[in-house]
Amino acid sequence: MLCANHTAYGFNNFYPSIVKGFDLGSTTITLVLTAPPYLVGAIISFVVAWSSDRNNERGFHIGASMGTAIIGFIISVSLTKTSGQYFSSFLYVAGCFAANSLVYTWAASAVSQTPEKRASATAIINLLGQLGNIWSPYFFRDQDAPRYTLALILMIAFAGLSILTCFAMKWSLTRDNKKLVALYANTSEKPTLHTL
Repeated sequence: MLCANHTAYGFNNFYPSIVKGFDLGSTTITLVLTAPPYLVGAIISFVVAWSSDRNNERGFHIGASMGTAIIGFIISVSLTKTSGQYFSSFLYVAGCFAANSLVYTWAASAVSQTPEKRASATAIINLLGQLGNIWSPYFFRDQDAPRYTLALILMIAFAGLSILTCFAMKWSLTRDNKKLVALYANTSEKPTLHTL
């Protein structure tokens, strides 16, 4: 899931080039216009993380965030009008970033055994997740500039994969929770259930 998420926001390193393709003005204007989607994305990330923590739920929050990113990518691929493409970037930046922090926390909380196992598992998850950052820059080919249609289509595919893996993990953890409840059914202890 994390690898798909990291691949889906592979646009991160190329975002100034994407905005430059909108032809909104000088290099300075282009660089200034790269900041607002990230600022909005940071605010949305805090709101989604707060909601996820308050409701003790990760799966639907991740899925909805990545769904928002997919909508942004689709709008960007579909439109040739600069204002629509710029607006769509707010959606995919906010969607991908909001999901990212939740994926890390969900993965860490799903490994609820000893602290040593949790630390090792979190490191391995982080390491494997970074593979998305290795191959996603190759999606942004020079011949596809300034629209990068192929790259955006691949971002849609990996965001969709992130949603699918999210729901697979939610299903798996739900099954695990049922087993834990059955295991502790005849005891006075309450099991610590996985966050869904």
